[in-house]
Parts: sequence; C-alpha cells; structure tokens
Amino acid sequence: MMICSYNILTIDDDPTILDAYASILIPYQKTSLEDAVLQLEELHNIERSDIEPIEKSMNFKIYQANNGLSGIEIFLQKYKEGLTIPVCIVDMRMPNGIDGLETALRLKQIDPDVHIIIATAYSDRTNKEILDSLKNNTYYIRKPFNSEEIYQLVYSLSLSYYATKTIQQLNNDLELKIEEELEKNRQKDLLLFEQAKLAAMGEMIGNIAHQWRQPLNIISLLFQKVYFMHKNNSLDGEIIDSVQNQAMDTIAHMSQTIDDFRGHFEPNKEKVYYDLSSVINSTVTLLEPSFNLAGVSIEMSMQEGIRLYGFADDLKQVLLNILNNARDAIVSNKIADGKIILKTMLMSDAQEVFIKIDDNGGGISEQNINKIFEPYFTTKHKSQGTGIGLYMSRRIVEERLNGTIAASSVNQNTSFGILFPITTSLKDTDGK
Repeated sequence: MMICSYNILTIDDDPTILDAYASILIPYQKTSLEDAVLQLEELHNIERSDIEPIEKSMNFKIYQANNGLSGIEIFLQKYKEGLTIPVCIVDMRMPNGIDGLETALRLKQIDPDVHIIIATAYSDRTNKEILDSLKNNTYYIRKPFNSEEIYQLVYSLSLSYYATKTIQQLNNDLELKIEEELEKNRQKDLLLFEQAKLAAMGEMIGNIAHQWRQPLNIISLLFQKVYFMHKNNSLDGEIIDSVQNQAMDTIAHMSQTIDDFRGHFEPNKEKVYYDLSSVINSTVTLLEPSFNLAGVSIEMSMQEGIRLYGFADDLKQVLLNILNNARDAIVSNKIADGKIILKTMLMSDAQEVFIKIDDNGGGISEQNINKIFEPYFTTKHKSQGTGIGLYMSRRIVEERLNGTIAASSVNQNTSFGILFPITTSLKDTDGK
C-alpha cells in the first residue's frame, strides 16, 4: 500500500495535548498510539467510542507550536519553502499572545485553502462568531474529543485539500495552455491581416497604374505640343501658360491618387462619424480603372444621409475585398456583360444599416458557399488568390463593425449581405 505523507500543524499551549495529537496522527507507532489514546482519554475523562477505527494509510508529518505566533511563523516558513500544510489544529484559548481565532485568521491570510480545526474545552467566542469569521474550510470540535474522530477528520481534510490544489493546478495549467493557444491565434491573425494587406496593396498598385496611364498620356502629349510649337517658332507665353496649367492639374490628379492610396493603407484607428455614401463612392473610385479595363460595370443605389460612427477604413477594406472578388469572378467566367449592383438601406429600426452587393459572375457552387469565409479557401488559381480576403472581411465585420456578413448564390448570381449597427456607442463622442 502506498503511504501518503502530509504536513499537519498543531497549536496548543498544553504540551501533553501536542504529544497526544502527534501520537494519534502517526500510524506506525502502535504502542505509543495506544498509550497516547489512553492518556488523552484519561486526561479528559473520555469514554471509549464505538467508532470503527480506519486503516491508517496516511503518514503525517507533525509540526508543533505552543502559541499562535510561533505557529504562524512555522506555517509561513514552510509555505515559503513550498511545503504546504493542509490542516491546522488550533486551540482556542491560549493565554500567551493571540487566541485561536486570530491565529486561524492569520493562517488563512497566508493560505486561504488551509483547513482549520478549532479544538477547545472552553471558548470566549461563540461557534457562530468563529465560523462567520473564518468562513470556509473551518471545523469546530470540543474537548474532550475522540482520537479516531480526530484522525478521520484530519485524514479526510488532507485529501480534500490536495484534491483542491490539484484541481487548481490543472486549471492554472489549462489557463496557461489556453493563453498560449490564444497567443498563437493572435500571431496567426496578425500574419493573415498582413497577407491580406499585401494582397490588397497589390490590387491597389494595379489600380494606380491604370489611373496614371491616362494622365501620363496627357503629360506626354503636352510635351510633344510644346516641342513641335517650339520647332515651328509658334510657341508663345500664352501657350506655355496653358500647357503649364494643364500639366499641373494632371500632376495634382496623380498626386491625389497617391494620397488616396496612402490613406487606405494608413487607416484612422480612431472611431469617427462618416457618411456611408461617401465611403462607398471613394472605394469605387479607387477600383474604377481596373473595372473599366475588365469591362465590368458598377451600379449603385444608395440611401442618402446614412451617417455612421466607427471605423470607416474597416468598411472600405471589406468592400474592396468583395468587389474585387466579384470582378475576378466575372473575368474568370468570361461574362460578357459583367455587372455589380451595390445597394444600401437603413433598417426600419433606424439602428442598423444593410449593404447588399450582387454580381452576375457565375455564382458559387453549393459545396463551396459555406467555405468561402474560411482562411485560405479559394477557387482561384494559386497565382491569383490567397483565400484570405473574405476570411478577413468576416473577421472585420464581426469584430470591428459588430455586425454579420453572409453570402448566397442563385443560378449565376452571387449576393453578399452586410448588416451592422450604425454606431457602436454614441457615448464615445462625449455625448454628441
């Protein structure tokens, strides 16, 4: 049989009682045990109990103190050494120093899980006062007491204490493991966000190239005009001023394109009021060159005057992902009259806004419609898609916009619906 060794602290100003506790709780000194039991029973006029003795399979290590302060010192020292004491038997009336209740309170300050057994023949405190002060894990026995009762109580409380500590350790280990997994997921999300950002940046660079093609042609024609007029001696100040103005206007337009691009990838991290139609129009403007080149038209039917409060750049990112996917589907499936229809409306309760985006890009199969928001899922060629755009869109809608996003497909058409509150908290704007 395996013997468990547990630490017990006994505090009593009577050395005879301390020795008796030690003899009761040490199972293999049978002669001493019997002598101690007789001595304790004679001391307190205890009659023999018919409680059935249990088999003493637990080996206790006993620490003794003859007053409360020295007991607390022992308890604290062992606690600092990493040696827990699950049960303390404390005499209530100790003439020198603090009484048993104060001793027990200080022990519980060191280890709140310790079990306290208050043992005394007389007490200046009522049972209710003692139990109300010490609350949990407190037991009260009166002298004279039965040796087997003490052993059984200490035995069961020791097991209970270590069971509690084991559960606490398991919970701590589990919490640590959960935190480690959460950190892994956070790092994974950061990587996904970065990948999504890079993918979007690639799209935007393509859009800038398309937007700059015409302005660059204009500047080229202006230089050719100046060259030929100079060669023909027909260049005058008025023409130079006109060419300069046209060139500066064109360069300003190109510069604005860069500003729009930079603004998209350096988003405002603070909540602001913004107009929904303006955000959608600016997003579509960024995409127009590539959409025109692909022969895809965008029709918009927007309810005007919808004013939102939150992260406008997050909504832009979601719209870019959905619109780019729709364009790619139309191009991939070689749809002749590719069309995207974007609608906005304020819900009847005026607390939520709904954005609906439809395209005729060939639809999504039934087996794939439930997978499109999963990370790295894509039906595109690996050189054309990363499979993270719609996943990140769902995360943004749910976590940043506090909304929901869903997709459906009927025949050759695909629909995306985004529903989110017009504001996360108006109180965030100083009551405005």
